[in-house]
Formats: sequence, structure tokens, C-alpha cells
Amino acid sequence: MGDPIFLIGLGGILALDGTSVGQFMISRPLVAGTLTGWALGDPYLGLLIGGLIELYFIPVFPVGGADFPEGGPPTLVAVAAAFGVPGAGGIALGVTLGLLWCRLAALSNRLLRKVNGTLVPDPSRAPVTSRRIVGAHLACMAMDFCRGGILTALGLVAARWAAGSLPDIWPLTPSWTLGLLILGASLPAGAFVRSLGGWRKRGVLFAAGAGGFLIGSILL
Repeated sequence: MGDPIFLIGLGGILALDGTSVGQFMISRPLVAGTLTGWALGDPYLGLLIGGLIELYFIPVFPVGGADFPEGGPPTLVAVAAAFGVPGAGGIALGVTLGLLWCRLAALSNRLLRKVNGTLVPDPSRAPVTSRRIVGAHLACMAMDFCRGGILTALGLVAARWAAGSLPDIWPLTPSWTLGLLILGASLPAGAFVRSLGGWRKRGVLFAAGAGGFLIGSILL
């Protein structure tokens, strides 16, 4: 399942990219999955798992203080889980565990925000200086990195347990498995389409995207 120390560190970086630092989009499931797959020696599997989870994330906009599921560390966990179980069962296990960890990550994000609020310098207690503000921000960043690392570590433990404890009894073929997962993702994807104005206003754009997706699937 790869070097756990490296994966835990990568999970911390992905957590930082979500909101704390940069927001360079490497924490998006598609990118995070591909990076994890590359680290494990199977970038195609990472791209596949990340792409499937990305479909579930399409309507999610991390704006302001909105409560939203996190994609970076959970996608890493999903790819690691899929890597440990060959065949279609690994794909199903990876996506399922990844989506479950997305919710766990969202809970940890809410808790971290409450802790961050206690670190904001209080002018009634002491003068607010740039040093205090920078120190508080760095402390919040450090906690976010640790949060991502802990989430990743717990997820890797769960992935290893699932890969070693669950027998290979998944009854569906890879094609049927992908179809089932894509069917489940059609609901959030449909909500995203509607938020952009629906098929009538954006028909050409959606048709071009669907065409590109089909061409890319054939080439891959």
C-alpha cells in the first residue's frame, strides 16, 4: 500500500490545499487520486477512483463558511483501499470508503473551525500585533496539516483492514461496477447541471463535455 509516512504527509498537504493554503486545486479528487495512484505505482487506478469521486463532488462549492465534504485526504484513502483489492471489488470498496471518509473529514473540518476561532487575537486582552496574527494563522495551518495527516492515517488503517478482512465476493464485473457508481453520481451531477442553467441554456457546452468524455474514455 506504499510508504505510509509519505502518504500521511501527502494527506496533510492535500488538507492544507483545501482552504488553508494556496487552493491550487491539487486537493480536488481527480488530481488527488491521480497523485496517489502515481505514488502507489498505478496512476490509472488513481485517475479512475479520483474521477468517480469527482463526479460526486461536482456540485460542491467550498465558498466562505459553507459546510462541505472534503475531497483530498479521503480520495487518497479511497485509492489506497482500491489498490489493496484487485478487480472490481477494489473499485467499489475504494469509492465507498472514500465517500464515507469525505463525511468524516467534513466533521473534522467543523471542529477545527471552532478551535481556530479560539485562537483569534482578542484586543480586549492584549494589543493585536502582526506577530500575534501571523502566529495564530501559522498555528491554524499546522493543525490543519495534522488533521489531514491523522485522517489519512486512520483511513489507511481502515483500508488495510477492509482489504484484508473482506473476502473477494464482489459479484459484479468492472463494467457493471463502473456503471453502478456512475449511476449513483448522476444525481449530484444533475444538480450541478441545473445550477448552471439546465440543458436548454447550456446544451452545446454539455454536449461538448460529454463528447470529450467519451473520446477520452475510448483513448484510455
